[in-house]
Amino acid sequence: MKLGVTYLGNRFVRHYAERDLPEIVEAGCDYVVHTFSEYDLAFHSGEIGALVDATHQAGLEAWLDCWGLGALFAGEAFSDFLLRHPESRQVRPGGERVPVACPNAPAFRELLRAWVDAAASARADAVFFDDPLAPTEEACACDSCGEAQPGFLETRDERTLQQWSLARLMEDVCDGARRLGLRTAVGVLPGPSLPDQLAAARSADVVAVSPLWRAHGQPVSPYVADACAATVAACRDSGQEPMAWLQAFSIPAGREDEIAQATQAMAAAGIENVSTWCYRAGEQMTAIRSEQPQAAWETVVAAYRRLRAASGNG
Repeated sequence: MKLGVTYLGNRFVRHYAERDLPEIVEAGCDYVVHTFSEYDLAFHSGEIGALVDATHQAGLEAWLDCWGLGALFAGEAFSDFLLRHPESRQVRPGGERVPVACPNAPAFRELLRAWVDAAASARADAVFFDDPLAPTEEACACDSCGEAQPGFLETRDERTLQQWSLARLMEDVCDGARRLGLRTAVGVLPGPSLPDQLAAARSADVVAVSPLWRAHGQPVSPYVADACAATVAACRDSGQEPMAWLQAFSIPAGREDEIAQATQAMAAAGIENVSTWCYRAGEQMTAIRSEQPQAAWETVVAAYRRLRAASGNG
């Protein structure tokens, strides 16, 4: 069993290395996923590299998450790119530009290449492309999409266009990251479009499903088990590594046991790589903080220990 946790909201490296990282190690984690936003790319590249180094010094892997890039990738981070490159926004059939980067826009692809280069320079072990395959109601109808795949816009086969565009983007960036020595992970979301998302994520080494039951307004069971089972089955066919995200944010007081229930469902479905979003149950962020973050985090740690013991590598 491989276990991880996301770390965000702090760029004071000494605090991370001396206070938070020991707690992460004590929790039994094998790796830390550091968020790496557009803001970090512009202003904190040195600190990101230092966080990676500190993680390695503790004996853990360091992953970087392209958090909120172009608003195509998930995360609470805002996108400066969309302000500077309005021409790269997606366009709806009626001509409305929406604040999400088009996967075929040359400027956005250049941003993503620069981000991957920065992740390699920071000496990360892996890069995580955070839920870029989440479906939208309508496919982009901008000039870049028409140039990338002539004929789709005329037929208005929107589902095929979305899948093709996102799969092409993931193939390009995953291949580029792999050439730089980085492992790759792509996030997918449960729901009717999961098979299409899994197909579009075939270029990644790891497929990470996010059955965040509270965030998605679902019960733990059967939501977590069903999403994980579908991901495991797809990865078995493709030879990829199945991973699942464990929700530890926005957990109501007294419902911390849901975290343990979710980890059990993940393990039963065959998931062997679990990562928690996020460290100390979102304590540092008002919008996502669990009502009792200490209790939620302690539940994560206890669940991780049970996973270790059950897998025989505790």
